[in-house]
Amino acid sequence: MQLPEYVYEVLQKLNNNGYEAYCVGGCVRDYLLGQCPEDYDVTTSALPEQIIEVFDGYRLLTVGLKHGTVTVIINKHPVEITTYRIDGEYIDHRHPSKVGFTPNLADDLARRDLTINAIAYNDKVGMVDLYGGAEDLKNGIIRCVGDPMKRFDEDGLRILRALRFASRYGFSIDKETSDAIHRQKFLLSFISAERINSELCGILTGDCYDILRNYSDVICEIIPEMYPCIGFEQHSKYHDKTVYGHIVATVAAAEPTVEARLTMLLHDIGKPDSFFMKDGAGHFYGHADVSSKIAEKILERLRFSNKIKDEVLFLIENHGIVINDDIRSIRRGVARYGAERFLKLIKVHYYDTCGKAPAYFGEKALFDSIEKHTREFLQNEPPMSLKQLKVNGSDISQLGFTGKEIGKALNFLLEQVVNGNCENDKDSLLALIENNYL
Repeated sequence: MQLPEYVYEVLQKLNNNGYEAYCVGGCVRDYLLGQCPEDYDVTTSALPEQIIEVFDGYRLLTVGLKHGTVTVIINKHPVEITTYRIDGEYIDHRHPSKVGFTPNLADDLARRDLTINAIAYNDKVGMVDLYGGAEDLKNGIIRCVGDPMKRFDEDGLRILRALRFASRYGFSIDKETSDAIHRQKFLLSFISAERINSELCGILTGDCYDILRNYSDVICEIIPEMYPCIGFEQHSKYHDKTVYGHIVATVAAAEPTVEARLTMLLHDIGKPDSFFMKDGAGHFYGHADVSSKIAEKILERLRFSNKIKDEVLFLIENHGIVINDDIRSIRRGVARYGAERFLKLIKVHYYDTCGKAPAYFGEKALFDSIEKHTREFLQNEPPMSLKQLKVNGSDISQLGFTGKEIGKALNFLLEQVVNGNCENDKDSLLALIENNYL
């Protein structure tokens, strides 16, 4: 394993002072997968105060000192150095009641969550792999160290970590570990919203199709609003999957960004509440608005940023709009929603089609064409926006409009100008409003 010079420096200084030291965890895992590690963690037999003594004169961060961690900065690179640990009893299914230190590497590796994260390395001893982590990496397996029921009972977050690693690498989950995930999913109630947010984003942005499909009960544990979607038949010629099956297919089709995949995860969550049968077929009129309202509560509860909330809710609320492959429709869409958002809506339509019955997959080519023509339009013709109208909200309010009526009136005027039905001058616009609204 080829290590950066600054990491060798850490290992050698500890060794030269009589202490064992190994790279451990993610950096070793990533190396064995043929990836370049982003950061390096070191585990050592040196006690925290001895680590500080060894690196006297270096810039040190000691915020993790009570857990045995000292961070040394070498050439602007942080390296976390942690004493071999034994965790005390976990009393809240998340944190150990106390942390003890041990002189034995084997004790430290035994407390770790997954076999692929329990491999240590230094250039003198080579790989120390007591739990078959390298073999699990080779075979694409996620497996707990020791008894998975115990591992998850200690820290419920490990359930989502296991799913995240499986999604990130496209691995399958060992049966015993998988069974424990299903049985212990209730432990997620002990995990903070912020940590669930982080792990959920990691799951969604990976190879997540099998995870979402096989662990729907875990998804429902953190998003209970999803329960009605499980097994909900749509009774529609457009759909050969349940609502949840459709959702999973669209998430997998979306580009692997938090915004796109979170949008598709929640875009139809309001369908069960909107369902009714008519003439032997299922209908979901107004489900986009219902889904948006449900999604808003979920995004707030899981502490998503305002930026993510605003974009995801906009896309969900408008994912049912009709978009045609003609310049008039494109011009109108760009004017109403803005170029960036209109392109995102086209993508959402494409992803949505990927979750329909195969007979409707041909619509994917339609949305590819709409995107192509939209980009051509944006290159050749500058889009118009509400700011360019020769009237504003104040002008409209003087006609007696209030609240949301003002915005609707302005959008109506913009659409008429874009479609060539009205000149963009103040008198013409106000006359149009008076003739059509008053």
